[in-house]
Amino acid sequence: MEINLLFFLCGIFLGFISGFVPGIHSNTIIAVLASLGFYSDDFACLIIGLFPAHLVSAFIPSIFFGIPEQGTVIAVLPGHRMVLDGKGIIALKSVLASTAFAALVSVALFGPSIEIYKFLYSALSAHMGWIVFAILFLLIIRSRNPVLSLLIVSLSGGIGVFSFGSGMQDKFLPMFCGMFAIGAILNYSRQDVPRQEDGKISAGILKYSFAGVVLGMLADLLPGVSSPSQVAVFASLVMPLQTMGFLAMISSIAVSEGIFSLATSASIGKSRMGATAALSELVPVGLNLGSLLALALASICTAVLVIYLLRKQIGMLANLDFTKANVVLALYLLVVVGVLDGIVGIGVFLISSLLGFITVRLGVERTNLMGAVIVPTILLLFGIIG
Repeated sequence: MEINLLFFLCGIFLGFISGFVPGIHSNTIIAVLASLGFYSDDFACLIIGLFPAHLVSAFIPSIFFGIPEQGTVIAVLPGHRMVLDGKGIIALKSVLASTAFAALVSVALFGPSIEIYKFLYSALSAHMGWIVFAILFLLIIRSRNPVLSLLIVSLSGGIGVFSFGSGMQDKFLPMFCGMFAIGAILNYSRQDVPRQEDGKISAGILKYSFAGVVLGMLADLLPGVSSPSQVAVFASLVMPLQTMGFLAMISSIAVSEGIFSLATSASIGKSRMGATAALSELVPVGLNLGSLLALALASICTAVLVIYLLRKQIGMLANLDFTKANVVLALYLLVVVGVLDGIVGIGVFLISSLLGFITVRLGVERTNLMGAVIVPTILLLFGIIG
């Protein structure tokens, strides 16, 4: 694999854009570029710059705007709560410190993880359907309202089953843009936000960050339930988490999953991340692990440094009124879905938006909307759908 520094830097820039603007995922940009015929080592360099930077910057809208993507859903609650207390910059710094620490630890554990994945996958693959089902069952019964949780999981699962069999170019975009971005926009209300103060963060968050790395490593084995938000929710069932610990854990899970997805691709030929799957189609991941790891780490460190330097300017965004901007964003997402997935995608988008809106209104945890992926995964693992 030949490294093209220009494409790598362009990837980092696009990662900032896709992370900062709600509704745009790194997978979406990759899919659009691939549809235009980008297939080369240069494109691989762009991807390995794009998705690590996206993983870091995606926490900005979750914290300051209260609008998440599917992987940062539960970061909204503790993150935006800190913004309302004038501590949004401290929340952001906690995420940045955790992602940097998690990236370094993940790289250090990368070598052993390859053998661990080979062993665990051979031991668990035959039982994966029941494992995922048990996790879903636990998620439902431990929710605030199991009956409503089951309803949301079932409805989102039905949308997911339809989407996976619809032949749409991007099966996730209409669902997740509707459920999470539009669902949040429809429930958006202007709030008076105090000035965001800077401050120190505690080194105690690193223990939660380390736990996030371990959870992220294990989550890369599980189909359908590996969203950082879901994994953090499962962890909270057995590990009490305060606000800062929650942010540290979920951001570390996100980054470690991204790095370890390279290990699963190289060791068992599986990837739970669309970006890594696309990367594996361009270059042999196993033969280029050194270069890919170095570039991924460089992308994460660059994103952390840039966001840290701009933290005060980012903090001021919390005071903006996004009422009009949300209308523009909603129309933009509708157009993007229409262009990529046509009338079927628009239908899924509208229904998903309604479900996302209802979920928030009912007070049901938005992680239950991940039934859109979990339910089809379970049906696939049990051979019910093909």
